[in-house]
Amino acid sequence: MSLSKTKFLRRTALSVSLLALCSAAHAGAVASPGWDEAVNGDLSNVGPTPTLVTLLEGGVTTIVGTTGASSANVVDLDYFTFTVPAGFELSSLTVLDGTMPIGSNGFIGVMSGTSFTVLPDSFSAVGLLGFALYGENDIGTDILPTMGLAGIGATGFTPPLPAGDYSFWVQETGMGVATYGFAFGVTAVPEPATALSLLAGLALLAGALKRR
Repeated sequence: MSLSKTKFLRRTALSVSLLALCSAAHAGAVASPGWDEAVNGDLSNVGPTPTLVTLLEGGVTTIVGTTGASSANVVDLDYFTFTVPAGFELSSLTVLDGTMPIGSNGFIGVMSGTSFTVLPDSFSAVGLLGFALYGENDIGTDILPTMGLAGIGATGFTPPLPAGDYSFWVQETGMGVATYGFAFGVTAVPEPATALSLLAGLALLAGALKRR
């Protein structure tokens, strides 16, 4: 067997293994913890009392639902809240396949605490940590950095978000039903000793490469 063919087979095997691992992780995250409106019921429509969702520590938690307007005065607002436990941080928020806004974009906002107090008809983002507009072009993209950009009154933040309570608001005002899905990635906070050891190891490696 030629060397090039051997490399090709190894790369193919690695790709298949990674695909299987990703599929298994996604399948496990869709169930519980997490939320799927088709399975668990409608998320709260009331900001001060959002639906409590449990996060998967050190993994990915998915939240899947629908939003949109059935009339000019009836809009399906979705509110949920969760706690990032001590020793962990919210490191990513990825738009999932199947997300289909009514127009070009949907809206998601986040604020600190276990309730959402910013009014849905507010013309400013005062009180929000951040927000983002998302669409089909964002599928597979981590939009947490975009949410962290300060603007229109939002305070802004630099990902990852540390341990604490957070509440989210998802909304579209277009007529019809829009689907959305988000994957929240929670990772353990690196211990200082581990980080220092890693830096020391990288420094030694850099020195060895320079001497070569």
